[in-house]
Amino acid sequence: MDVQNEEQQLETPQNEAQKVKNSRVNWRVDDFCDAHGICRTTFYAAVKRGEIKTIKYGRRTLIPDKEAQAWQAQRLAEAGQ
Repeated sequence: MDVQNEEQQLETPQNEAQKVKNSRVNWRVDDFCDAHGICRTTFYAAVKRGEIKTIKYGRRTLIPDKEAQAWQAQRLAEAGQ
């Protein structure tokens, strides 16, 4: 039982870190692409088509999390058809 308790204790910080990571307000382009399994070229093509709305902060391009969720939902809906 001690081993199970140690494993649970080791998993707790990772779970907390994952919750923080999933509670993003905005995504950086590279993080968005990695999380969704697409390349930057595909990302910027989707932006050009108006499928993903971005915001600029200085030189950085950010994707609001709500926009990321909407894009993912649209991909899932298209896959289900």
